[in-house]
Amino acid sequence: MAEERSVGELLDELFGFESVAKRQAALEQYDRGELVRKARSRELLAVIEGVESAERAARESAVQAVDGYVRRVEAESLARARKQMGVVGPLQMERRYAAFLRMEDKAELLARLEQTLAFIEVKLRANTADRVRAAYDAAGALVLQGAARLSDVCVVDAVPLDADLLCTQLEQLRCAADATDLAGMITATFESELSATGPQGADRFANDVAGDVTGDVALERELANVRGAAQRSRLAAQAYRAERAARVAGSTVEPVSLPKSACVACETWCDAGELAELLAQVKKSFEAYRRVVTDGGLFCAFGAGSPHGICCGSSFFDYDDRFDEDVLVGEYDGATRHNVRREVAIPELVDEASADGGDSLEVAVARMREFNGRRYDGVLDEDPARHVNAFWYGLKKLGQYCEAAVRVDERAWDCFIDKVQFAYDEPVGRLAMQMDDKQVAAFVAAVEVLDAGE
Repeated sequence: MAEERSVGELLDELFGFESVAKRQAALEQYDRGELVRKARSRELLAVIEGVESAERAARESAVQAVDGYVRRVEAESLARARKQMGVVGPLQMERRYAAFLRMEDKAELLARLEQTLAFIEVKLRANTADRVRAAYDAAGALVLQGAARLSDVCVVDAVPLDADLLCTQLEQLRCAADATDLAGMITATFESELSATGPQGADRFANDVAGDVTGDVALERELANVRGAAQRSRLAAQAYRAERAARVAGSTVEPVSLPKSACVACETWCDAGELAELLAQVKKSFEAYRRVVTDGGLFCAFGAGSPHGICCGSSFFDYDDRFDEDVLVGEYDGATRHNVRREVAIPELVDEASADGGDSLEVAVARMREFNGRRYDGVLDEDPARHVNAFWYGLKKLGQYCEAAVRVDERAWDCFIDKVQFAYDEPVGRLAMQMDDKQVAAFVAAVEVLDAGE
């Protein structure tokens, strides 16, 4: 009979518990509600992250292009200012030495070394602290002048979207909320779209179950509604970004808070008399070096352990009965010389002091005098390499102290360049976040072709 109930149901009622079946149904309904809530969060976050990722990529591309241009302007401005003030540029001894190693004619090597010594002599005479300071002052003004050309770059027209889609989706986005940020408007649109489909979560499932809809069908229906709301929110955001990109077409970059030109501190660091004496001793050593190279050729030109002329090819393992094991063997292809590098430091062919920087200027002068006291006996000399080692030691120390003759505190200059970059990065970043992909690509291309030396 309908009025008859089982002992289990009577006991459940007696002790205040629901039946096992009802509890199981409630748990299943709760689990499905959690799945829907997680799906809502996941879909909404994916839409917002997609928009923010696109805006962030646009900003990074534009800012990177601007920063690269400012660095080009910096290099060009420093070069122009140094030329105007008569300041000689860096010696770049490591690049010079790498070029020396690649030479195949001893006459060319000796000629280039003579030019290097002449360059050092001019640099020591021309680069005074006052002149270097004046060059940095002039370069600061040139940097500001060159960076101002960024304001000549205009944002091109945006890619047009379908007019009907644009109007419909924009109306949805604007009616959803009065939020000023795009993420807030996306969230409001998403919630508005979901609310239009009726109750959500546990309430929706309760209604579905009451209406004889199975839990799995209700879950799939709710997830479909969530995906649909996310897609409509994504289209609305796309339409809003397209309208925003159309509004910024023709805009230019206006910098904020441009800094004043940097005041760079410069001071004389090395004694001019000692430097002149070291130069004289290196020139004297060069005469002995010239005779060694003339007599012995390029294979004697770079001291002990020189890589000049060393050939290399492919290497592989092979079995050798003599050693009863695999050994590394080589095969020269007849075309490859020593590895070509852009920069190579002059090796330490003479032991120096263990302190940072090696021998001091005074010690280097004294050692060169000692080395130059040795006579070169031509092809009969017992150890011609010592004259070669002495010359490269002297040239290395001369280059080191020539570059350090005027000490420049470039922290103020670096800070100035950073401020110039920041003055343009902020407005460029804001503008780029409002552009579409076509506008960003055109802006980056226009910045990259700007002439930093005009």
